[in-house]
Amino acid sequence: MKYFVFDLGGVLSVPMVSKKLYEQIKWKVSYDEFLDKFNNSAESIKVHKGEISTKDFFEYLKGYMDDDITLEEFKNIYVNNNKFFTDTIEIIKKLKNLGYKVYLLSNLKEIDYEKFIKHFDVSIFDEMFLSFKLDMLKPNDDIYQYVINKLNTKPENIYFFDDNKENVDGAIRNGINAYQVTGETVKKVVEGILNQI
Repeated sequence: MKYFVFDLGGVLSVPMVSKKLYEQIKWKVSYDEFLDKFNNSAESIKVHKGEISTKDFFEYLKGYMDDDITLEEFKNIYVNNNKFFTDTIEIIKKLKNLGYKVYLLSNLKEIDYEKFIKHFDVSIFDEMFLSFKLDMLKPNDDIYQYVINKLNTKPENIYFFDDNKENVDGAIRNGINAYQVTGETVKKVVEGILNQI
């Protein structure tokens, strides 16, 4: 049995949220500073691992806002900004129709998950491996080992698709077949794999 595992942002979901969030809320900091706080801070890592709540992360971000916005207003802006790559959806459906198991592996905050399930039918996945629920992050070895153990298979039976080179390298380091792709290229790459297996 072969298993196909997809990343969310950049592969299935179009990554647009950060820019829209910055534009729709008044901030005290530049866009680059905002991105650093939003994506690279210790608080960002904690919220991705589920160690702090969305509310805690929002309170952290409030210190950099020049806007009197509530958590609910923040979540509404965030959750309503989402688009998906149709090619990725098509190839996932093709895999399912061919009888393959399909999974999601994503570094995801709880608020990202709320947005995702509002706009996408997640029942297409056999299982979702989400960082905020697992307290693990790509590209660390523990999350790939977790997936391998959960699937109860050899790593070479897993095909993983991510837009981030570090995440791809982490998967390869753990014996998984991994490919750096985007929503524009993943369909062609997967079809190439299907022609070989």
